[in-house]
This record gives sequence, structure tokens and C-alpha cells, in this order.
Amino acid sequence: MKRPKFHPMDLVKVRTPGQHEKLGTRPPGTLIMGQTATVEIAGLINGAASASGDTMTPAYYIRIGKFPAILIYEEWLEEA
Repeated sequence: MKRPKFHPMDLVKVRTPGQHEKLGTRPPGTLIMGQTATVEIAGLINGAASASGDTMTPAYYIRIGKFPAILIYEEWLEEA
């Protein structure tokens, strides 16, 4: 089982996809791409099965300015 890479109170940046990158099934909104955020809650959610058969994937609730908490997959975050 994968463990979350980030922890509550960590500063993260919402990644901006590359020009030819496929966004996947749940990309973040364009308003938050490139923004710095604070992790509020880190955990695992039930997602699609991986090659190893594991269905749990790391996800986070992040806070950006005055936006409400945003649920986002780990693949869209990087260290700030």
C-alpha cells in the first residue's frame, strides 16, 4: 500500500501539466494550477486498481487562500 508523500501543514504546489501531457480522469481546475497550497488532511482513498492490484491511492485536502478545502490526487502536487 502506498503512503502519502506529504503531511498536514506541508507547503505544496499544484502542478501545471506539460504541453502534451494527458490530464487523466480528475485533473485539478485551471484556477489552482501553479498555486501554492497548505496540506490540511493527508490520506488514502479508494481509486482505480493499479498493476499491483492495490486500489488505495494517496489524496489530500489542500487549502489555497480563501478557496474552500480542495480534494486532489498526489500526482498533481509537488514540493513548494
